[in-house]
Amino acid sequence: MPLIGGLLLIIAAAAANDTQDVLITDLMKWLRDNGSFINDKLQIRHINPNDPKSPRGVFALESLEEGETVCNIPWDLVIKPSKDTKSQKEKSRESDCGTINAVIEELGKSESEMTPYGKYLLSQQRGYTVGFWSKEGQELFWEMTDDERLPPIWIEESLEEWEDYCDGDEEIDDHVFALMLVKARADYQYLVPFYDMMNHNNGKTNVIHKYDPYKGDPIHETGYEMVTSKPISAGEELFLSYNHCKICQQYYDWFGTPEMFRHFGFVESYPQRWLFDFARVKFDLDWKDGDEGTGEVVVNFLVPPSKKGMDLLKHEVDRLEKFGQRREQSSNGEVPEYELNSLWEYYDALHGALRYALESNATLVDDVWSMGEDWWVKDGTLKAEDVDEHCVRQWKENDKDEL
Repeated sequence: MPLIGGLLLIIAAAAANDTQDVLITDLMKWLRDNGSFINDKLQIRHINPNDPKSPRGVFALESLEEGETVCNIPWDLVIKPSKDTKSQKEKSRESDCGTINAVIEELGKSESEMTPYGKYLLSQQRGYTVGFWSKEGQELFWEMTDDERLPPIWIEESLEEWEDYCDGDEEIDDHVFALMLVKARADYQYLVPFYDMMNHNNGKTNVIHKYDPYKGDPIHETGYEMVTSKPISAGEELFLSYNHCKICQQYYDWFGTPEMFRHFGFVESYPQRWLFDFARVKFDLDWKDGDEGTGEVVVNFLVPPSKKGMDLLKHEVDRLEKFGQRREQSSNGEVPEYELNSLWEYYDALHGALRYALESNATLVDDVWSMGEDWWVKDGTLKAEDVDEHCVRQWKENDKDEL
């Protein structure tokens, strides 16, 4: 790269970071000035202080006790639907519509009228989840996943549902951006400032919801409050769980690493959950004894695997490796750099998960093929028909056609 061109990129990156710092400072002041409690022992900074390109997170400046309040955000500062709906199915869909419309309205305001939270949201990267990638990026992703035989599936679902249920128009870029923000950042139908800046890690979760609005807790009165679930030392990052949280409901059984990537746009660190429905194989990956220092990854099958299932996975690993070899040697056309980097990060995680499962020397039994469509459910606590958003696709046994 020419020296001048490289220098301009460095200057641009520095300017973008400076802008983000200003926006975050303004947002914190606005929140506190408008009745929010944000613990003074916290700061928002880059995960790697020496790398201005690293993501940001929420960190403890001082030690925090278990049960200490992290934040309380008043109901009036939460972006949410403007009205309730009647049936639960309609409520889920229309609440998303209402939240998306509320974000569209906020981002459509003039600079003087827009809230600091709106300005912060407006500064976020566009198209960072796979459902909002370029056509070329999505086509490459489908090629990698064998047309969604491998998870995640239904990557276009958010756009399709928005068009069907919300009368959305994907030709309006700003409206599509609002949709992506809600799908990637909202706690169901609530977009909560500051709360949505905390990162996810199921192995290091130390922050939980104090109230559960989905079980009737009146957060319009109490505010949206997060508390520590364990003591936190100075310098530690605060982590939520995006799928195993106190209010995550049915997510626990099926919402794993592929769904995290589809929904939020990142590959989660260990522990990870992988569910391959066509092979009826479901397992968790984690460091041995939960300690990354061991350098050893352990596979825990949540349903006993079968020879047939493992053979199906082996076929997909072989195909995936051929895809990797072929595509690494090609230019990949018009796929944006960010999408390519994200795709290869997911490729590494997917390929690694399949390899760990195949090399685990697990005892193989055929029981899983005599189970019904609920084979993937943990301890029979949930039925497949109970999950409207069940993102597991049923496949015929002998080919790749859907049931």
